[in-house]
Order: sequence, then C-alpha cells, then structure tokens
Amino acid sequence: MRNPRLPVLVGTALACMAAGFLPQSQGDTLTVTKRETKLRSQKRLLSAAVADLREGDRLAFNSKDGAWLNVTWSANGSAKTGWLHESDVTAKKDVRLSGQGIREKYTVSEAEAARKGFNPQVEKAYRDENPGLEAAFALVDQIQATSVPDAEIERFLREGRLLKEDGR
Repeated sequence: MRNPRLPVLVGTALACMAAGFLPQSQGDTLTVTKRETKLRSQKRLLSAAVADLREGDRLAFNSKDGAWLNVTWSANGSAKTGWLHESDVTAKKDVRLSGQGIREKYTVSEAEAARKGFNPQVEKAYRDENPGLEAAFALVDQIQATSVPDAEIERFLREGRLLKEDGR
C-alpha cells in the first residue's frame, strides 16, 4: 500500500529545491542562460525589444507576473528595464555557462537520455560509428542556427489567425 503522504512530501521537496532557482526578492541577480534572447517592453513574446541579451548577461530582478520577470539590465553606463520569460534565466549563483545556451528545464526524453549516459563523449562516439549521419547532423545544426525576425513571426501568426485581436 502506498503512503498517502508521499506525494505531499515529494511536492514540498521539489518546491523547496525550485525556490533556489527562482528570484526571491527585488535586486536578486539573475543570469541569462539562453544563447540569445530579448528584453521586451511588455509581457508578450512579440512585444518590442528593449535590448538584445546574451548568455551570461547579469540582470537585477524587480518583480514577477506569472512566467514573466521584470528585470533591469545595465551595460555601457545605461540601464534598461523590461520583461523576460523566466525560462531564459536562473538565480543560481554557480550556473555553468556553455557558450551555447543552457536551460533549467528539460524534456522527459532529454532527461531520460541523460540518465542513460548520453553526453558529448557518447555523441562523438556515435558520430564516429555512424559517419553516414553527418549530413543529417549538419542539417540539424543549420536549422538550430536559423533565426527568424520577430516581425516575420508576427506576420505568420496574423496571417494564420493565430493571434488574438490585441496581438497576444
């Protein structure tokens, strides 16, 4: 018979661990973990960009509204305030930056691959054993390097009637 309190205990433990990765109070320092992202003027993915941010940029936390964080970024003697999605940053002090962007949240399949020991060395060995897949790997790299301007994404969403009237 399962312990009925186990889910509560596990949930509490996970919430406590997650709290260490989320900003707690105004002025907390956050680190951008996404290779490239934009500081936005509003809490919307396609709102005007206030600044272009890169992995490793440091931000000051101001407030939180749902999944959006209001932050201030200081660079070159000026400060810019705007909104950033919480998945683009971490409050961890010992964050390891890769130069390729890192995430705090992973898919189930990615977590499973990690548990099975899939890492850069395993990937290299797999590539060495399967040289016929290099063309496919090159295509994936090309797709990942593709960047679509916000205006083009917004046009696509409007033409496909995927945006509400207010642009959200």
